[in-house]
Amino acid sequence: MFTHLSDTAKAFIFYGIALALGLGAALLPGVSTSLYMFTPLVAMLLTMLVVTRDGYTRAGWARLGLHRPGLRAWPVAVLVPLLVMAVAYAIIWGGGLAWPVVPADIEGMPVAYLPIIIVVSLVTSTLTVSLGEELGWRGYLLPHLATLGRWRAALLSGLLHGLWHMPIMLLTSLYHPEGERAVVVPLFLVALTIAGVFFAYLRFATDSVWPAALAHSAHNLFWALFSMFTSASSPLIVEYLAGDSGVLIAAGYALASALLMARLIRRAPQGQPLRAQPAEGGAR
Repeated sequence: MFTHLSDTAKAFIFYGIALALGLGAALLPGVSTSLYMFTPLVAMLLTMLVVTRDGYTRAGWARLGLHRPGLRAWPVAVLVPLLVMAVAYAIIWGGGLAWPVVPADIEGMPVAYLPIIIVVSLVTSTLTVSLGEELGWRGYLLPHLATLGRWRAALLSGLLHGLWHMPIMLLTSLYHPEGERAVVVPLFLVALTIAGVFFAYLRFATDSVWPAALAHSAHNLFWALFSMFTSASSPLIVEYLAGDSGVLIAAGYALASALLMARLIRRAPQGQPLRAQPAEGGAR
């Protein structure tokens, strides 16, 4: 339909479709969180196949970063979310705001089972929900924002990712229902913007979407595990400090993202922004 759009125009067309689909999904009776999380994938397909027609070229699909595994970044993709969560929960445990517990339903389970559960969960989540989201945000959106510069593209993609959650967060009780909306929403947007820089680093450093999808899964999994092994006098302590988008989590990702992006920029001059380069002959 529109084959001569700029990268930035394509990025915001995709985002408009993703936000509209998210709003529509949030208004559906009986909508599930999993269904909502696949709307970026649908938006990406609609943008590429209907609007820009980039989906009818090999270059268009190659630009998503699916063809490279990005193996060298996999350890970072898993370890950074683990360390961020571990430090955040160690702070609230050590400060007496919460304490570690063993849930009754897994008490007595062999410790050796836990690594197996973690690996299976990471693989399953990465291949489904996380990849569905990340193909939209770091597969399609981020490379099309890269002409703005690495930092701007990373921050903007994170912020837009956070804003896309607003329909399900504000119109349903499915997503982060605890806490005051006036507190939870700003915390969530700040945390997602900062975490977006970490995900963008993985994408820029490898030209692959897989490390970002793996990191997304690792964040969700380790948050769920630490939450499960934590008890607090008030659930808001965890939500505001060490929850999915708590203050301590945002601070941890801010430190990690700043160090990693600074290292990346030293390796590649600022005048040469890293991005997933389209193959020759691709639709523009």
